[in-house]
Amino acid sequence: MEPEVTSGLNASMVIKLTLDAFTAEKLMLEKPRSLPAATFCALLIEQALDTPVKLAERAAASVASNSSSSSLIKEDTSKTCIYTVGKSRKSREKPDYSEGFLAFWNEYQRAPIKAIGQSKSKAFEQWREALKRETPERLLEAARRAVERVKQAKMQDEWCAPLPDAFRWLRDEQYAVHLEDHVPAGPRIVGGITVYD
Repeated sequence: MEPEVTSGLNASMVIKLTLDAFTAEKLMLEKPRSLPAATFCALLIEQALDTPVKLAERAAASVASNSSSSSLIKEDTSKTCIYTVGKSRKSREKPDYSEGFLAFWNEYQRAPIKAIGQSKSKAFEQWREALKRETPERLLEAARRAVERVKQAKMQDEWCAPLPDAFRWLRDEQYAVHLEDHVPAGPRIVGGITVYD
C-alpha cells in the first residue's frame, strides 16, 4: 500500500496500519484510557524509531510468535490505526539573550496593561532587527516611556490601549513615537483671546 503524502506547509503522511487480533488486543490492554488508539500507535512508532535496533528485534520476535498463534485465528478481527506523520518537533534551544534585551524585556513586562501571550524569543528576533536602527539604550528608554504612559493612564482612571506583544511593538517601530520629544503647546493668544489647544 502506498502511503498518502501531502506537500506544502503542513506536509504529512497518512499510514494505514492493520494489526492482527492478538496484537490489537495487546495494544488495547497497554493503551492508556486518555489516548485514542491512533495516537497511542503513533507514540509507539515514534518511540520505536528512536531505537531502530530494537524495532528490528521486535519485528522478528513478533513474526515468530504470530506464526504459531495465527493458525488459531479463523476470522478477520483486525483493528486499524491511522497515524499521521507530520513535521518532527525541533528541540528548542534557549537563545542567548543579551543584557540589553533582558533589561528591555523586564521593563516592557512591567506594563500593567499589555497583550497576553508575550513571546520572548520572537521579541528577541525583532530586538536584533531594531538594533539596526536604534541603540539598546534608546529602545530601553522608549519602553520605559511606554510603560510609564500606561501606568499614568491607569492611575488617573483613563482609558489606555494595552501595549501589544513586545515583538510587534519592535517590529512595527512603535518605539519611535516614545523617542520623539513632544512639548505641550500650551495656551496661545490669537487676536487678544487666549486659546487652549
